[in-house]
Amino acid sequence: MPRPTAGAKRASLLRWSAIGATVFVVLYAVHRLLQGAGPASTDSAALAEWIAAQRGALLGSEIALGAALLACFVFVAPLVVVLRADSGAVTATAFALAGGVFIGMGLVSSAVETALFAADGADPGVIAVLDGLQARVPNVLAGAALAASIAPAFLQRRLAWRWVGFASLVAAAVFALGFVFGVLGSAPESRGSLFGVAAFIVWMALVTVALWLSSARPESESASPDRS
Repeated sequence: MPRPTAGAKRASLLRWSAIGATVFVVLYAVHRLLQGAGPASTDSAALAEWIAAQRGALLGSEIALGAALLACFVFVAPLVVVLRADSGAVTATAFALAGGVFIGMGLVSSAVETALFAADGADPGVIAVLDGLQARVPNVLAGAALAASIAPAFLQRRLAWRWVGFASLVAAAVFALGFVFGVLGSAPESRGSLFGVAAFIVWMALVTVALWLSSARPESESASPDRS
């Protein structure tokens, strides 16, 4: 039985990464849709009332988020192998670390949100603390690191659509600014944060499509002497 070529192995890894990214994007979008626009006010009483009215959907959103984070492992792990072969150890290591931090921050955020949504009849002070803690988990900074670390692979034409590399750098800058404004602001969860969520989903969708195209592209088209 003939052994698969290096190009076939690379394509297989990219397909697995694309599958993981696709599942992540779909489940993360479901997670955000189930949560909706959030409570009308940041007041603890209004927040408690919103949670009580939407508890089933909110807890369902956390299940979707947990499944999305598991899919993120399938997105990150195969792509690290491809990046190490294509772009060198520095790019691969940076992406692996960024992916690990992103998943870790997501799990922390999910744990705090689940505690918040399950706090039926809790003291308003407890609800306020959990809500404030969840809003301050630096998910957006982890997203910035993820976008910046994958950009070189696109810029070096290792993956399809070089312009996605520039888009990734712009997304990383926007996410980093979102983190700064979240730290300096008194209400991190706002219309600006909803814009950031939409921007993240669009960026991840672009990366996902580019991975599918890269998995179908002949190996010779991705060859380049540059290494990071």
